[in-house]
Amino acid sequence: MAHVKIITINTRKCDGDYRTRIDLLAEQLQQLKPEIIACQECFCCNGTDTLKFLDDELKMNAAFTEGRSKKRYFEGEWIDSQSGLGLLSVFPIEVINEYRLPSVPEDNDRKVQQAEISLSSGFKMLINNTHLTHLRDQKLKLLQAEALVNAVKTKNYDYNIVCGDFNSTINSDELTFFKSHANFIDCYTAGDGAEPRYSLADAYAYNKWICVDHIFAAPAKGNNHYPEFINSGIVLNEPNEKGLYPSDHFGITTTLITD
Repeated sequence: MAHVKIITINTRKCDGDYRTRIDLLAEQLQQLKPEIIACQECFCCNGTDTLKFLDDELKMNAAFTEGRSKKRYFEGEWIDSQSGLGLLSVFPIEVINEYRLPSVPEDNDRKVQQAEISLSSGFKMLINNTHLTHLRDQKLKLLQAEALVNAVKTKNYDYNIVCGDFNSTINSDELTFFKSHANFIDCYTAGDGAEPRYSLADAYAYNKWICVDHIFAAPAKGNNHYPEFINSGIVLNEPNEKGLYPSDHFGITTTLITD
């Protein structure tokens, strides 16, 4: 059997003390030694690239999907930039699809990044990376959940994993819909993650336990049994000496045990 550690993390675009944060993020990821990292809000502009920086520091394979183009304020000026989806993997990785999710003008260009990963055991994994709307629009949230179900349903892979920032808690109507209709399980629970879980740093500072970042899994190929997960938990939640976190989100991790 082999273990595959997975982390999902919203990297917070260019907000806050970007250079210090991104160094801290790379340092903590190096200590954690994950095999697969799903990143959201990967900032990319001329000369600055979050995913490339992490790739260079961690020496992993990288795949980027463009998204959410707009002007952002960075280091004293407004610049054209991307806030895309990124995957890092110690295994070979190939983006095979990107799906646009239902959107509204005030929050558009939401996507699902879908990639094939060839594990060292010979198994094939489909990894889906996404970032759903932050708007309090229940109709839109449910439409995106339905679109996500349609995007990730497949039986062509040994393992099928969905990671991301869902901007919704695990028992929300939209994630309940997703889990039920896609037949996916919550890997945090499956891997005995401690409760209450949390991933929003600002809320945590005020003793509010809110988790909107999740990892889900479909049944393994060829049977109706779900893969085994261990060591689920909250990571990337250590501040530096000045109290700065790597992001305004903490990371969620789980470890897949492959047959």
